[in-house]
Amino acid sequence: MQSRAPLRKHLRQAWIYAIKTYSRALINSERGLQVYFCAKLLAIFRKEGYARRIFVEPRISGDKGKHRYPDVVICNRRQIIAVVELKYQPRVPAVRGEYQKDLDTLCWIQERTEGVAISNDRYLGPSGQLRTYSVAKDALFCWAGVYRASRFDIACHAPRKLTDQLLVLHAITDDDREPDVLAEFRRHQQD
Repeated sequence: MQSRAPLRKHLRQAWIYAIKTYSRALINSERGLQVYFCAKLLAIFRKEGYARRIFVEPRISGDKGKHRYPDVVICNRRQIIAVVELKYQPRVPAVRGEYQKDLDTLCWIQERTEGVAISNDRYLGPSGQLRTYSVAKDALFCWAGVYRASRFDIACHAPRKLTDQLLVLHAITDDDREPDVLAEFRRHQQD
């Protein structure tokens, strides 16, 4: 299975940019984190010539009418190639964070291989905006968190089937210092 190395690199670059922005006290919420993270991703994709679509909090519908709302979904022309769940709790240790819901969402999407519909329920305009994508077999699933205290090994809490495709981005905050920014791909492997 491919590792999507360029996309992992782009996600890390966008994360570092967003956390540098946080360090200048310009991010005050998860929505603000989404803005800076996605804006940088779009700039990177444009600069490197990648045709990508970024959906922010889209409704993803699968079988039996069930759906989820991940924070960020990245698609190429045919497939979902990455799903990102963001957590913004700079004053709270990650252990107390609600990471399990995020992992459940990532797993739910990973299990859908065909016919995943991405929609914007609040859109009003010309019809035909609903698109159906498959989830790429080598899609990246990313949990990115801004939290306090020491590094939390979220990969050890993820289901085994997710860990080989899980990119974890940390921004660890503490009093009177810049956040520590770490990236992990695959269990116990730093990159």
